[in-house]
Amino acid sequence: MLIAVFVVLGIGLYEFTAPPPPPGSEGVSLSGIFRNIRRTVHGSRDSASADSAQTAPVDASVKELRVNFARWNDMTVAGEDRTDVAAEMHATARGFNPTEAKAAAEAFRLRLERVGDALVVSLDNSPAQAQPRNSNIAQLSIVLKVPKRLTLRMEPHTGRLIAGKLAGADITGSRGETRIIGFTGRVALTHSGGSLEIEDVPSLKLNARNSHGTVKHVNGPMAVDSMGGDLTVSDVVGPLEIESRNSDIRIDGRKGLKGPLRVNAAGGEIRIEGLSTEARLDGRNTAIEVTLAASAPVTIYNLGAIRVTAPPAGYTLDAVTTEGRINVDDGEITPSEGSDQHAAGPVRGGGPTLTLRATRGSITVQKPAGK
Repeated sequence: MLIAVFVVLGIGLYEFTAPPPPPGSEGVSLSGIFRNIRRTVHGSRDSASADSAQTAPVDASVKELRVNFARWNDMTVAGEDRTDVAAEMHATARGFNPTEAKAAAEAFRLRLERVGDALVVSLDNSPAQAQPRNSNIAQLSIVLKVPKRLTLRMEPHTGRLIAGKLAGADITGSRGETRIIGFTGRVALTHSGGSLEIEDVPSLKLNARNSHGTVKHVNGPMAVDSMGGDLTVSDVVGPLEIESRNSDIRIDGRKGLKGPLRVNAAGGEIRIEGLSTEARLDGRNTAIEVTLAASAPVTIYNLGAIRVTAPPAGYTLDAVTTEGRINVDDGEITPSEGSDQHAAGPVRGGGPTLTLRATRGSITVQKPAGK
C-alpha cells in the first residue's frame, strides 16, 4: 500500500509539472484532466495587447452608419471630411500564458459591410471561439473616422462613448460615460448609468436613467424623460418638455429659451433660473424653485412647496394653497387667513398672470434682486 501511494503521488506530481503535449495530440486522458485542473487553478495569468486598422470606401449612396457591438468597449465615432471609413481597434486580452493571451488579442477583428444604404460595423469574434477557455478579452478600444454626412445608428452600447460631427444620431442605448457633441441633425439618445455630456445639437430627444451631466447649446426643440438622474440644462432654444421622476433638474433660461416650457415632475427637484417665457410646471412631492427674469404667463401646480422669485416688471399674482401658507414679499398683497389661503392682485401695475397652486405646502413669492 505504501508503494501504491508513492506511485499515485508521483503520477500526480508529473502531470502537474509536465509541459503540454503537441497540438492535436491531447485526446482524453488522465494527463489532460490534470492539465485542465491546473489551468483552472492558475486562471488567466498573463495579458497581451494587439492593434489593428483597416479602411473601406464609402459610396455616395450610403446614408447611415450602423454600429452593433454586444461586447463592452470604449468607442469614439468622429465625422470628418472624407470619403472612406477608417477603423482602429486596440484589444487587450488575458490568457493562461503570454502566447495564448497574444493569440486571443489578435483573434478579434472589425467587420465592415454594406447593407442597403448603410455601412454596418460589428465585431467578428468567430476566430476567438477556437481559443482556450482561459483566454478572454479584457478591454476593447475602437475609433471610427467616417464621412460627416452620415447619420449614426447605434444598438445598445456599454462602455465609454464619444460621438461628434455627424449628420444625426439614433442611439438606442448607451450605458456608461457618454459625450455627444457637434451634430448637424436631430439626436435621439437613451442613456443610463453614468456621466452625460450633450452639446451643440439642433434638436434632442433624451431618455435618461440615472444619468448625471449637462445638456447645452440645443438650438431647437428638446424633450427629456429622466428617472433618478441629475441634469443641468442651459442655452436651449426650445420648446422644452421635461418628464422627471426622482430627478434633480436645473434649467438656465437666461440665454433665449423660447416657450412653451412644460415640466411634469414626481419627486426630486426642479430649479429654473432666468425664466422669461410661457411655462407650465406640475409637481408631486417635488421641490420647485423658479426665478423669473421677465414677466410671462407662468403656471405652477405642486403637491408640496413652491418658491418663486418675482420678475422685475409688472405681473398679476394668483396664488392659492390648500393646507399651507402663502408668504408674499413682493408688492403689497396680503394673503387671506386660514389653512386654505389665497393671495391675488397686481404688482407694479400688473401684467401677465403668475398662477401658483400648492397642496400641503407653502407658497413663497420673493421680490426680485434690487427691489
